[in-house]
Amino acid sequence: MSNTVLYDKQDHIAMITLNRPERHNALNREAYQAGTDMFRRANEDSDVRCIVFTGAGRSFCSGDDVAEIMGSGDGLAGTLGKQSAGPTTPAIVTEIQNSRCPIVCAVNGAAVGFGMELTLLCDIRIASETARFSEMFIRRGIIATAISYDLLPDIVGPAMAAELLLTGELIDAEQALDISLVSKVVNQESLVAEAVVLATNICANAPLAVQRAKKGLQLRRERRIEEMEHHLNESLRFLSGTRDHKESVAAFLEKRNPVYTGE
Repeated sequence: MSNTVLYDKQDHIAMITLNRPERHNALNREAYQAGTDMFRRANEDSDVRCIVFTGAGRSFCSGDDVAEIMGSGDGLAGTLGKQSAGPTTPAIVTEIQNSRCPIVCAVNGAAVGFGMELTLLCDIRIASETARFSEMFIRRGIIATAISYDLLPDIVGPAMAAELLLTGELIDAEQALDISLVSKVVNQESLVAEAVVLATNICANAPLAVQRAKKGLQLRRERRIEEMEHHLNESLRFLSGTRDHKESVAAFLEKRNPVYTGE
């Protein structure tokens, strides 16, 4: 089994860690596959209710491994098969986009290029004070993938998205907070602990409700508005009849913490 991406689970939380610190967690082909496998593993485990995604060492992810993906053979064109049409989306993106579980991204350092796009795919982003972000594709003579064009304008606004995509400028954690790219900036030493606290707060809620809420957010992000409205209405009817909803009401009336079973 590859050690380029690590997996750990505790108290309903799966921790997925990019683990090529000597290469600033740049993704080579092995890491792409390992990351895909780890997200699939988390979502296939019914005991997992939330995922924390981070990087080992000083960086979150510096994007593709330039030497292996772009610098060998025919470079990026060879990697993409010199195709003139069709998707270029890596499988790890599909796994993250379709995640059953909410994903908290703990950005521990540089997140540039595809590394920044990985953060955009997550539901919540918090950053350490040493985090840096850049849509640096334009500085490599290419452009960002559809991930950035789909998601970044909704997160930071159209004008700021255009500035980041057209300049490739590197911004720090406080700038990222100012433009709402991240929701919180914390000390490097407490970053993972803060992410786990946030994930724990999510896990404390009724699992079926969390999954339905997560799906609603996904549909909104994909601008499938009619489908989202149908999903939310159907979910409210369904959830109102679950044991967990009844348990939440009983716990409120009895002034105690609810015990949810996912039923």
